[in-house]
Amino acid sequence: MKVTYPHLGYLSSPVAYMLRDLNIDVVEPLPISAKTLELGSLHSPADVCLPYKIIMGNFLEGLERGADTFLTSAGNCRGFLNIGQKLALNSKGKIQFYFLDSEHLLPTLYRLLKTIAPTASSLAIMKNITLALKKIAALDAITIAKNSFGAHSRRPAKVIDIYGFGVGEIACCDTLGEVNHVRELVIDIMQSHCDWPVAQPPRVALVGEFYVLQEPFANNWIEDLLIQQGVAVKKYVYSDNWSYAKILLQTLGLPSFEKDRHSYAQPYLNRQLGDIGLKSVAMAACSAQQGYDGIIHIFPESCSTETQVHAALDQISADYNLPLLSLYLDEHTGSSPSLHQLEDFVDRVRH
Repeated sequence: MKVTYPHLGYLSSPVAYMLRDLNIDVVEPLPISAKTLELGSLHSPADVCLPYKIIMGNFLEGLERGADTFLTSAGNCRGFLNIGQKLALNSKGKIQFYFLDSEHLLPTLYRLLKTIAPTASSLAIMKNITLALKKIAALDAITIAKNSFGAHSRRPAKVIDIYGFGVGEIACCDTLGEVNHVRELVIDIMQSHCDWPVAQPPRVALVGEFYVLQEPFANNWIEDLLIQQGVAVKKYVYSDNWSYAKILLQTLGLPSFEKDRHSYAQPYLNRQLGDIGLKSVAMAACSAQQGYDGIIHIFPESCSTETQVHAALDQISADYNLPLLSLYLDEHTGSSPSLHQLEDFVDRVRH
């Protein structure tokens, strides 16, 4: 058995470490490239969303490298689409395909690991899940630091490089204590490169569909582009918050802390759309009330859920006279068009 899974930003390395520590043979997904997207698009329905095509490309690249067992999430939006990916891969050989139910994440993850690592003890599995969650929280923390400190630095590229180093170091940590140490060290080094001018940089809230928010290739590295233009970025969707709500609070039957934030969405939206549509609207409204300078909404072009979210964001933008940039992403979206749109938006934010 050789296991692979979709690439998703900095999450891939902690997942690979967790699986390998349980003596699972892992085919770690390659960083997403133009080849990944091209391959996935060739084997996907033409009108399907960008995340589906990229994930399909990940799977096909894994298949070429010997993977025969595929792991993926069956969330609210793309659960039925995973069936299409399974059927397409089945046509190329004998495979095993496992879905992680995002609404029952801990029990399905535990059962999955027991299945693909039958010799691992329950204690070893829970220790690895705990360490992986700790790494995800640390990676989110240094991402938040980068998106703030980078905008305060005359050398934002240096801050980005330090961040990249930190991602690799955290992924390799063996203990919770090591994770804490590396996280604090990386944040301190990034902070040391801040110039802290008297004038605060513009602040922009980044909202949208979960996958394209988390995967830099899909969003054309928008966070780094913004901080290199001196704009601080607040992204309200992080893997740690999501996994904390899905694994700990949900398992204990406790209400998610995010429910309190949903009140900000009134009167723009009063029901959940997809996985995080309501949260996107709520956090956009919250940012507007907190004096942010702009909102960026990024989502796959064919995503009907995010189209409805976009209508609510338009109203928030009008009510608060706040610049709004909506970026529709598909397999034809290149970095140049997005960069031009971003530069125009940053000019509006600054004035």
